[in-house]
Amino acid sequence: MPYTVKHDPALDLIEVSYSGLVTGADLRDATSACAVLQREKGITRFLVDSTAWDLRASIVDVFELTEHQYVKEGFSKEARIAIVLPTSPKSLEVAHFYETACRNRGWNARLWPNRRSAIEWLCTEHSAN
Repeated sequence: MPYTVKHDPALDLIEVSYSGLVTGADLRDATSACAVLQREKGITRFLVDSTAWDLRASIVDVFELTEHQYVKEGFSKEARIAIVLPTSPKSLEVAHFYETACRNRGWNARLWPNRRSAIEWLCTEHSAN
């Protein structure tokens, strides 16, 4: 499994870390795991570390997350999703698409150059949209 999903009680957020080859099915499975934790813990802050992934998911896979799966899984529109930028150019392109697709559908997702910036944004109570 090329991802881990865990609750960070110190920061009170859900962290998803990807590494290696990541497919559309992996994205869907990780999203489902996040939804379970969101319901269990009542958390609406997500930190996604994509620095070490080799993304093989298509643009359509990513679009389906934002268009259908987030709604189906019951994600709150109050959620904030911080994505630490991937290093590969192709993955970076998909990450930018994801951010745009999210924001166009009312999900508050942002790309960040590093983990520290992402956490600062997530932990700021009134982050600007």
